[in-house]
Amino acid sequence: MYLRTFLIVSVISFAFGYDRKITSKLNPDCASCSENTTLVYIRADGDNNTVHHLWDFTRGAPTMITAVTGLNSSLTVSWFKDKPENFLFSEEPMYSFAMAIPEIYEYNDLNDLGHMDGRSAGRGIPLGGRRWARQDSVLTERRAMLLMQARARSRNGTVAVKLDFFPSSGFSPELPHLIHTSNSSLLDVQLVNMSATRGFNSSRFALRLLLVGTEDDRGTMVEDVVKSLDDEHTPGVFEIIELKTPVCARGGGGGGGGGGFLQFRPVAYTEPERGVTTSTVVHTSHFNRTHLEKSTTLFTFYRDHINVELLIRDVFVSFGEPGDGFYRQHNYTAWSTTFGYGAPPVETFSLLVILVICIGLSVPAVLAVSGAVYVAARRCRPHPHRRLDDH
Repeated sequence: MYLRTFLIVSVISFAFGYDRKITSKLNPDCASCSENTTLVYIRADGDNNTVHHLWDFTRGAPTMITAVTGLNSSLTVSWFKDKPENFLFSEEPMYSFAMAIPEIYEYNDLNDLGHMDGRSAGRGIPLGGRRWARQDSVLTERRAMLLMQARARSRNGTVAVKLDFFPSSGFSPELPHLIHTSNSSLLDVQLVNMSATRGFNSSRFALRLLLVGTEDDRGTMVEDVVKSLDDEHTPGVFEIIELKTPVCARGGGGGGGGGGFLQFRPVAYTEPERGVTTSTVVHTSHFNRTHLEKSTTLFTFYRDHINVELLIRDVFVSFGEPGDGFYRQHNYTAWSTTFGYGAPPVETFSLLVILVICIGLSVPAVLAVSGAVYVAARRCRPHPHRRLDDH
């Protein structure tokens, strides 16, 4: 029993990496911050390095930053009123990767393609400067969780962003049950009751993601589609999408300079009750070169890297499929992704699936062997001696 438990834990540790000790703070070093200010700092100490996570909503656009340093490094945040003004590490990070959602993009899908094609009329809904309300938070040694909500255009329209970090490996509790590790965070975005622009009768919505890494800007971001034989955690979905920085794509996943990634299933949900019948398709655009706006937290964090070595790209993630009635059919879209540094985790078969496979293969094998033994025994059985009498 103990040997089996040890083997299971060893396999999980090998596949997903070592656990980390985490400490979390809300608005660290800020004396003038109010309940309306939200910047969460998570320090995750491992065996060989420390990963610093920053979740920021102080300037409107949801911003997630991950920086990898040595174990003895510390981070100090200086503030100007309720905005972070400087991020000072005691030693230079070995690598950092960041993602922000600067805007929601609405487009009029007149041809009912289900995705952006570059020819549809559209307009951005900037999130910069938007006020976010903190709905819930958990900051313990076992979990860091933050749930934020903001108004979006209409009186009832809202955008909700949930962030999760766990010091160990596993699967997210909600569909699509993405893999999380001690090197990554979970992001879940919900668009609820978004009103359509006047004249847009076929509205769909997309998220513009801004990705930044301390890498050569001449490199190319890569999108990989990984096939899976197992849909145990996300029924009906057999693909995993991975967006990788150049260093990550080259396999530099180990150590401090391993690149960054997003990993998600190509599925979103059109109702709060998530399931196969409420799912829709996720699409991604090409990567585009862009720049950092001076009014953003990303510019504040990467100020000293702007003219040195900094990869800056954006990508649009859209939702829908032909004939689904567009966004107005349900007035709800939820999408999840993991965001982290190093190599994306590899999904393996669970112990239950392995047991089912073993049983499925062993039963026919046992029957075949039993049949062969029975036939052999019949052939080798001695025949009774018959005495022939002369008549």
